[in-house]
Amino acid sequence: MTVDSHTHTLRSKHLAAAIGLNAVIFLVEIVGGVMTNSMALISDALHNFSDLLALALSYAASRIVLWKSNSQKSYGYGRVEILVAFVNASALVIIGLYVIYEGVRRFADPQVVNGTWMLSIASFAFVANAAGTILLKQHAHADLNMKSAYLHLLTDAVESIGVVVVAAMIAWQGWQVLDPLVSIGIGAFIIKSAWDVVSETTHLLAEGTPRGIDLDEVARFIQSFPGVREVHHVHIWGLSSHLRALSAHIVVEDQRISEATKITSLLEHALEEKFGINHPTFQLECAACPEQGVVVDAHHSSREHNHPA
Repeated sequence: MTVDSHTHTLRSKHLAAAIGLNAVIFLVEIVGGVMTNSMALISDALHNFSDLLALALSYAASRIVLWKSNSQKSYGYGRVEILVAFVNASALVIIGLYVIYEGVRRFADPQVVNGTWMLSIASFAFVANAAGTILLKQHAHADLNMKSAYLHLLTDAVESIGVVVVAAMIAWQGWQVLDPLVSIGIGAFIIKSAWDVVSETTHLLAEGTPRGIDLDEVARFIQSFPGVREVHHVHIWGLSSHLRALSAHIVVEDQRISEATKITSLLEHALEEKFGINHPTFQLECAACPEQGVVVDAHHSSREHNHPA
């Protein structure tokens, strides 16, 4: 078994364990929330249920991305992780809005909460959420899918701390108003924490230039590369969080293909090393093609240029 496959297997096992923990947390909190009449526990349970579904999707995605490419999916299934991350984060935003709504509604119709039982259940949820967060922490930067799954559990753990504190105040001081108040806080925190993932995945799904890459800088770099006279029609997009693709038309001296491919081979390695672009495609030309596109001039400044038809 290779190091990569071993790491992926470990990642899948940890994700499966986190799914199991979330299932237990949801059942305990939803029953406990009804028994104690706590909106905070019910809100946290609903959030954990959304995480349970999200983690199940993440687990499925972690298996699907291993499927080999074929004639119908020539790039493979790496983009599934972006789709799943988008669904996960979007679900969090919806859950957050619902939790805020329920919290506001409780202010209009106050309920008596059993603080002692609420404290016990919230403490259990925190321990379980913390365990799940620790399991996925080492995989958080593996891809957007795992980042989204880790974010779900991290927000759950933080929320659980808030619910524990509120339960303690209700049990010891009888401050019932804190229950709907913390529900609103949980909802706001959920939305804030999920928005970055929604933004990033939307950007990638819209074929946007990956974060941290300046297209003009890449174009200037290609233009300055030995053997390249001009570059235009430069496009960069992310197929997944690991695969960054580029296509460009580069103008070189009229020469044998074997000589020109030496230039592109060296350029491919340089682009991966400097920008992390690992799937470049070049169209070689002896003169700029009569179409519109990004062109880099002799002074290495990029601009939109219209070639005559």
